[in-house]
Amino acid sequence: MLSRWINKILFLDYRILHPKGFHISNCPGCGDFATLERMSHEKRWEKFIKALGFRKYHCMKCKWEGYLHSVSITDQPKNVTRNYLIALFWFIIFAFILYYFLSDYYDTLVQ
Repeated sequence: MLSRWINKILFLDYRILHPKGFHISNCPGCGDFATLERMSHEKRWEKFIKALGFRKYHCMKCKWEGYLHSVSITDQPKNVTRNYLIALFWFIIFAFILYYFLSDYYDTLVQ
């Protein structure tokens, strides 16, 4: 029971996009398992492609080189949405409390 409340407070499911680790998956060229290595992005257009969520990989066995999409959408969109709504609710409550105390403080300064 306590761990469930702690999970709700800490917002463990908050990321909409999750990175995928292709280095432990099969190569698209030869199909071997765990032979992919990530390559560096040196040119400007490669850095632009990286910003879109694609990473450059190469296979150590068959020398395949290419780009793989390395970001996936969350498996639990309901949990992520719920956590963002909870955070929005508490942000609004905090804003109202802050507004109340600050307006009271500034009203006493003006008078």
